[in-house]
Amino acid sequence: MINIIPVLIFFFINIYCTDTDKNIPSGDKKYNVNDSSGKDNSVSLSTAQEKILQGAKQDLASGAGYDLTMGYYVLEYKDGVFTGGKVYPNGDLDPEIGVCTDVVVRSLRYAGIVDLQEAIQHDFISNKGKYPFSRWGNKKPDSNIDHRRVMNLEVWFANHWNTGDRENFEPGDIVVWDMNEDGASDHIGIVTDKKEDGRYFVIHNHPDPGHIAEEDKLFKWKIAGHYRINE
Repeated sequence: MINIIPVLIFFFINIYCTDTDKNIPSGDKKYNVNDSSGKDNSVSLSTAQEKILQGAKQDLASGAGYDLTMGYYVLEYKDGVFTGGKVYPNGDLDPEIGVCTDVVVRSLRYAGIVDLQEAIQHDFISNKGKYPFSRWGNKKPDSNIDHRRVMNLEVWFANHWNTGDRENFEPGDIVVWDMNEDGASDHIGIVTDKKEDGRYFVIHNHPDPGHIAEEDKLFKWKIAGHYRINE
């Protein structure tokens, strides 16, 4: 009998953020990038940015733990309530757990900005060639998992939001990291309004600390993408 465990491990490890560079202190400017927006403590946010920020804080308050299984789920929750069957759109897994992608999905839902589960399914129709289906061996879209993969979210934001630089961050921005520096983005979070030494914090969910948190980690890993909502 073929042992499928190694195959499953390889499959799931490419879905969500992974735990790398543990020895880099939080906030270490490994890439010598300056947060120029930190010079202006009175940055004026748009209505949409404010909504995203509040949505992220609402998700932060949930205290969701990091799902170390990084498993595949049929999404049977809606608005935090178990329905007993697959939910689409606005489907979710148990709100007590999640990974980095779930922070972004849930925050933008709370903000009333977009349901990424549905939005990505629609985007496949016109932009299928841009999505890395072959990475996971997908032959067709899957509304249970497509929006829960960092690289798919990265494509969607690049298609629909403004692409930012590596310096001018504002609360409500989406940031994607390549923690392994192998050209494959593997972590995602939202810039918050908390600062330390001119650096904005981010709200994210990562194996370290093991739950959703607001931390000084914007520059801890290599930034692969930076997106701001269109106004």
